[in-house]
Amino acid sequence: MSLQVSTVLLVDDDPTTLAHFRSVLEHEPALRIATAVNGREGLNLAKTIKPDLIVSDYSMPEMDGFEFCQRVKADPELAGALFVVLSGFTDTALKVRGLNLGVDDFLTKPIEVPELIARVRATLRIKRLQDQLRDDKREVERLHGALGESFDGLLRLLIHVIDLGLPGASDRGSRLAELARKLAKRFQVPDEFIPDLELGARLHEIGRAVEHHSPGAGQPEDWRCAVVSATLLEDVQRLKGAAELIGAVYENWDGTGMPNHFVAGQIPLRARILRIAIDFLGLTEGTAARPGLNPTAAIDAMRDRQGTWYDPVALTHLGSIVLDQPEAEWAATRKQVAIEDLIVGMVLAADLSTSSGVMLLAKGATITRSLLDVISRRHLADPIIDGAWVAR
Repeated sequence: MSLQVSTVLLVDDDPTTLAHFRSVLEHEPALRIATAVNGREGLNLAKTIKPDLIVSDYSMPEMDGFEFCQRVKADPELAGALFVVLSGFTDTALKVRGLNLGVDDFLTKPIEVPELIARVRATLRIKRLQDQLRDDKREVERLHGALGESFDGLLRLLIHVIDLGLPGASDRGSRLAELARKLAKRFQVPDEFIPDLELGARLHEIGRAVEHHSPGAGQPEDWRCAVVSATLLEDVQRLKGAAELIGAVYENWDGTGMPNHFVAGQIPLRARILRIAIDFLGLTEGTAARPGLNPTAAIDAMRDRQGTWYDPVALTHLGSIVLDQPEAEWAATRKQVAIEDLIVGMVLAADLSTSSGVMLLAKGATITRSLLDVISRRHLADPIIDGAWVAR
């Protein structure tokens, strides 16, 4: 596979500096170097060679580095080039002015050779990523506007865009979709409602990629990123259902979540499922700054939020799945019944909690006449939306 060649334009009115920089960078593989002695010559040359990166001195006759940058950024054919100004000043206000005019970065004189090489390499990496993202965006727009385009192709492209901005997001989305699907099966979610849940799992990080945030459970910006994701997806007809779930992911069971402060059953069941799966994987997989927890420790940590952030029944199901309790054993030993169908003598197979998160009875409790009366009265005032799990 051949190396991608990048063109770097060096502009400086000092011939010694220009020759030195050129001699250093010419030894870098896959770099094509061009030089100019002032901004006017540099602008004319840039129109011909279309550089990927321009490194220009600030103080030059006829046209200083800022004016040169302005003219480059104003030209549609050159605006994609990254522009780095080489200067000796440390005035913050002047740097801010340069950034506002379109300067992408500054190099402060005197600059050592290793730093020059490293900064050029880093800047060109950014340029390649920007070009790729720009190409992907154009492709998304083309696919979205073209009649009869394959939805599967659009989905692959969206996943690719997310993965480009957040490496590993595609694999995380696959693992999340699998876990969410297992949780939905425990809740007996009808098959026709599973695809939107899986799409939500695979695409929920698109807002985070746009906002340039790293993944991690419980971060303050999580709900904002979810809203951005929902906004980006809701205009695509086949993604409206997934967008609705993503937008409600960070609503908390006790009503303290965002953006709408939904409470308990007001939160779509599949959004509750998606939330608990996202946070579990965030805790177990960890980040570069925080190692992941083992499944048992992650579930224990999440139990601190049971009834506040998380649907208590969903957390119970999650624990049974990830702590290696076989699904066949779960199905064979318990069943879900409505509160109205509870009868004396039944044994709870999971904790019984109300919609507000109040735990009425613990797993293993036997239903008596007096307990049944208490449950019925409480259900009227504080509904137990998902019923009760009882032993078969």
